[in-house]
Amino acid sequence: MNTKLKLLSGLLIAGLANTANANLITNWSYTNQAGFEAGYTDTSNTAITSDNVVATGNSAGGDANDLSDNAGNILNTDGNLANGVAGDNALSTALTWGTPAAGAGNPQSSLSIDSPINDTMVTDGAWAQGTAITHENWVIVGDSLTSASVLDGLALIPTDWEGKGDDAAYDALLTDSQPYFAPQLEFGINFFETPNGGVNCPNGEANFQGDNANGCGDIFEITGLENLPLVPVVGPDFIQFTVPFVLQDINGPIPGWNDVEYFVTTRLSGLTTLPADYVCSNGQPACFGFVTVEERTNVLDAQFRVSTVPEPTTIALFGLGLLATGFAGRKKRNA
Repeated sequence: MNTKLKLLSGLLIAGLANTANANLITNWSYTNQAGFEAGYTDTSNTAITSDNVVATGNSAGGDANDLSDNAGNILNTDGNLANGVAGDNALSTALTWGTPAAGAGNPQSSLSIDSPINDTMVTDGAWAQGTAITHENWVIVGDSLTSASVLDGLALIPTDWEGKGDDAAYDALLTDSQPYFAPQLEFGINFFETPNGGVNCPNGEANFQGDNANGCGDIFEITGLENLPLVPVVGPDFIQFTVPFVLQDINGPIPGWNDVEYFVTTRLSGLTTLPADYVCSNGQPACFGFVTVEERTNVLDAQFRVSTVPEPTTIALFGLGLLATGFAGRKKRNA
């Protein structure tokens, strides 16, 4: 499945070098929102409905808000980029499914997104907190999640910049067009609840050791990252990828403000990544992802930062085009 990179107010630029500019944005406030799109599926045993996938939460207002409340939404959910986010709806932030194998009162399997996140950040500074994903990984019976897709959006408001106040009219070109949107990502997950028995597990390691201490850890595949504009970086417990953008309003690049190219790098971390020789389930030559530990709350932390140069290990280009990545999932639960 392929992910799509949607440009709300971001524009991909063909070069990596930034022109020197006195109006570099140095500080930002931001809103990061993410949620599950409609169309998620489960194994659909229609004879029993109590274990079907249930969606709750609100990507714009938090878990307590009903989806009918779209105040503060920044996600482009209708696919109409010309209108920005006007009239678009917030998305659910949690998917819960199955029946706890140990009976009532025990944990239920779920995926949940911590959205919205509002904070401040500095250009070329430290990592900022994004919308983390939590997987409650518990033994269940009955229906299980088979596929889901996520939209993730980032709205940026400049709060300080070089040359601020030197020219009121020039500053107004910037402030009158905010917030600015980094490229919106749409992605999915191949998510496999693996059999807990056996000597070796799908991550290639022995059962009942390390991430398989409670039985074979589940697999959280991410496919298609080889198509990203910049080369993804993979470490033992993180994956990070970078997309570029410039400041632009509904009429196009903002004069005097669009000659600095910014890079948003997203870092997913906190879980063990899949081994290099892991064979992706859909036959793709490259496969990225994580192992989630059985009978545990697993948190895939999400951080990002805005910089004026790409991360050092992502400079090799695959070509600046639209991101095309996606996800489908298949889930089987074996107690």
